[in-house]
Amino acid sequence: MLRKSTMVNEADMFNPPAGRTGVVVAGPSSSLTVPGIIVSEITRALGELTQVTRIEVDQNSDLMVGLHRAPSLAAALDDTKSGNVVRHRAPTSQRLRAQAFRDLIGPGTATVVAYVWPGIDNSWARQFIHAGRLAGALTVVACASLPQPSHARAISLAGTLNFADVVLVGDDTQAKELIQAFGRSGPYVESHAALSLDGRGGRSSKQLVTAFLPKDDVASLTTLLAAFDAIPEAWIDEYHLQVVMRFDDALVPRLVESSYHTDHVELIGDSMTSLDLQDLVAASSALGIATPTIDSRAYSVAVECGIGTVVLGNSALPDVGHSYVGGLLANHSRTPSVHVALIHALRLAELQFPAPQRWKELAQRLVGNPSESPIYLQSIVGAT
Repeated sequence: MLRKSTMVNEADMFNPPAGRTGVVVAGPSSSLTVPGIIVSEITRALGELTQVTRIEVDQNSDLMVGLHRAPSLAAALDDTKSGNVVRHRAPTSQRLRAQAFRDLIGPGTATVVAYVWPGIDNSWARQFIHAGRLAGALTVVACASLPQPSHARAISLAGTLNFADVVLVGDDTQAKELIQAFGRSGPYVESHAALSLDGRGGRSSKQLVTAFLPKDDVASLTTLLAAFDAIPEAWIDEYHLQVVMRFDDALVPRLVESSYHTDHVELIGDSMTSLDLQDLVAASSALGIATPTIDSRAYSVAVECGIGTVVLGNSALPDVGHSYVGGLLANHSRTPSVHVALIHALRLAELQFPAPQRWKELAQRLVGNPSESPIYLQSIVGAT
């Protein structure tokens, strides 16, 4: 039987046992799914601070079917094969997986971190926490906070989270729900912005795609329009495409007018202020940006708004996208690539993705001095 947390000093909450170093992180591994990409970013950020062992846990490969056609931008740019990170894959057998956790969490491990996502199979997490406790490590569960009410809440995992020393979620309200469910003898609960994917509510029910193309880029426009025209006619009333593109070439408006779904396409050729750009991006369900540069205003606003963004480029990787888990890659000269990436970005329209700097802040919170990283802390007493 696992014991609940017995820690009583909030200031020492993240301090590992004396003389221990290193962190073991477990969670989904696939660079094709948002949970897997997030675990990669958490691991990368921790690897800049300490020795990390990452245990890849994939329970259901069906969730990844077809996603290879819309690759993650952050995963493609993750070329930091740090010597501080060692990777292992957990067995699929429940018995063998439990043994692997015990073998990989050594007696010198300071902290173990499980990343869980409500609504998918997280049955492995209890085994992982148990192995961490056996090794005497500090046990932490980082739980994604997802948009409501269409997604499962962190409270649905209370039975598993209850066995950790510390539970991190992304939303203050969900933190309070967990605190009330755990009672006075449960783990400490804290919220951190890196774990929140909520916040894009209030948009139109129509799927609005906004694409930013370079001036007179007829080639990219042709591919984009063909990708949009591939949407079935029975569905098109639910979609609208805005093309933001300055142009002198008379072919540009003719291409828009001759597209199959022209009634659902709008060409915006005027210059816009920063406020106009902010409003346009915030109202969109997904973005497409062709060959953005490091100083791209459109890309900067996309990250600020946390919106799913398809970067249309060529075989070379773009200058932007490091650690932004809401980015996708598409080949601007291949219609199927652009179509699949945009449709996948639209599936993620409810999510507001964390800013890249959040991963470093989370890593510092997990292994650093809590007093150096002031964030929301809700104790049992505060909740009552």
